[in-house]
Amino acid sequence: MLIANWIVLGGLLLGAAGTDLAWRRIPNSLTCIGLGAFALLAGWLYYRGNAEIASGCLLAGALAFFVHLIPYLFHVMGAGDVKLALVTGLLLGWEAWPGYMSVFCLLSLLVSGALLLTGKRKNEPIPLAPVMAAAYMLYWFLRAYTGSA
Repeated sequence: MLIANWIVLGGLLLGAAGTDLAWRRIPNSLTCIGLGAFALLAGWLYYRGNAEIASGCLLAGALAFFVHLIPYLFHVMGAGDVKLALVTGLLLGWEAWPGYMSVFCLLSLLVSGALLLTGKRKNEPIPLAPVMAAAYMLYWFLRAYTGSA
């Protein structure tokens, strides 16, 4: 399942990062592909008798969605970022989501600090999908490096 996770979620995050950098938008088609991949994954997990893993994926997706919804409600984050966080949580699952979120928060702080130091203006949008993609890649690299993958 790790290879499928790398291919599907990694591809979605890289695609979202590219479109977010180029056009400051994350297409709904990427979100729909991610939701479809989760539906297939959940069906396969239920079929194999792993309903608790599928439930953990739902919990991680819901938590990711609501954590990112708060900045969206204050007009600090775009809707595409919230939907991408939902798909990321659904496909990562409960086991991986806290570790990924820790790496994501650390990278977000580093990027924010770098942008402040370089004089970024407050009203300019910051593409968040590249940070999500980098956090995802770094998280799996760290898991593989520490032998917990």
